[in-house]
Amino acid sequence: LSSQTMARALQLSLLAVLLAVLLAVPANGQGMCSSPNDGHGGHIVDITATIRASLPAWLSETGLGEGHRTETWSMLNGDDANASELTFSAHTGTHVDAPRHFVPWKNQHGMETVDIGAMNGPALLIEAYDVPVLNREALEALDIPHAGVSRLIIRTDNTRRKLMHATAFTPDYVAFDTEGAKWLVEHRPDIRAIGIDYLSIAALDHLAEAHVALLDHGIVPIEGLVLDEDKIDVGWWWLHCAPLKVEGSDGAPARAWLTPVNDPAGAKKPPRKCGQ
Repeated sequence: LSSQTMARALQLSLLAVLLAVLLAVPANGQGMCSSPNDGHGGHIVDITATIRASLPAWLSETGLGEGHRTETWSMLNGDDANASELTFSAHTGTHVDAPRHFVPWKNQHGMETVDIGAMNGPALLIEAYDVPVLNREALEALDIPHAGVSRLIIRTDNTRRKLMHATAFTPDYVAFDTEGAKWLVEHRPDIRAIGIDYLSIAALDHLAEAHVALLDHGIVPIEGLVLDEDKIDVGWWWLHCAPLKVEGSDGAPARAWLTPVNDPAGAKKPPRKCGQ
């Protein structure tokens, strides 16, 4: 073949490749790996409580307190860097519970065994207002879909009372009682993770029993979420939650955030891998 013919053939091949790429990527960008509304980009809503002295802490009237962070190196004191040591409970602020937190027969199931996939993906955010406890009757009235929901976030009167912004522990927070937890496991068995807007997913009077019912079923509790009404609408969101992977720990602090999803139907699909 002549050099001119070979050059022409190369040009045609390059054009064919370019055409294939253009056809594979829709004009709105939805076929790309980081489209703005598929849960992997776009608007981010942080639902994590800031760890600070005034953060509410379990059974504490004075909150977390100043001793949660100690600066061991300080550039103001002539050190080459700033460095801190952290001292607080594994269940501080926004955090995730491991099965060993309350389930005796799962004592070997620490944070390193918790399925991170259960905490990341399409999530349905619902509201349960004017409900003092998430019991069987309250949950039945919420009309939670029977299928298609793997992650559930519940915004309650805890948010309207701004409990995650109050320093003193509030014992009458809204959470599951034992019968409510058992009802959810029996009637909505596909749910893998539940987020709640205070320090415990279980009511104070049902602390052990409600936790056991949920954790033993494999549900991952995400507790201490900040679900401000003026920032977050009810409906489908893409949940992102990254707890610390601490071997043997019964829980761990987490960073959690939401990003939009395209629509409820699309939200029920598993996340796409790059190239799919």
